[in-house]
Amino acid sequence: MEFCLFFLGRLVGETRLYFGCRRKSEDFIYRKELEGYIEAGSLSLRVAFSRDQEKKIYVQHLLAEDGEEVWKILESGGHFYVCGDAKNMARDVHNTLVAIVSKQGSKNEAEANSYIKSLKTRGRYVVDAWS
Repeated sequence: MEFCLFFLGRLVGETRLYFGCRRKSEDFIYRKELEGYIEAGSLSLRVAFSRDQEKKIYVQHLLAEDGEEVWKILESGGHFYVCGDAKNMARDVHNTLVAIVSKQGSKNEAEANSYIKSLKTRGRYVVDAWS
C-alpha cells in the first residue's frame, strides 16, 4: 500500500515516520494525531519503543530492517521524517542511512553522505530529535 502526503496541494511522495521513545504508554506523543494520518492513508509509521520488551529496539534497527524499502522510497521521491532521542539517535540513524545508501545505491561512504546531505537540503529527510 502506498502512503502519500500532499503539501500545498502537491503530491510529495510516500511519507514514513520513524518514531522512537522508551515506552508506548508514557512517551508516544501525538499518538492520536498520527493514528489519524495512518487511517487517512497519508502516513506510514514505524515505532521503536526501547523499553517495552526485553531486547531494546531503536529507530536505527527499524531502518536497517527496512533498508531495501527505504532506498526505493528515497529513489522514488519519498520523504522521511525520523523522531527520537538526540543523545545517540541522530548519529546512529545517520550511520544506518549511510549503510543503506551505500549498499542499496552502490555508493562509497562519501557518496552516501553527500546523497543524505542532499536529501536534508531539499527537505526530504527531516530529523526531530530531543534529549
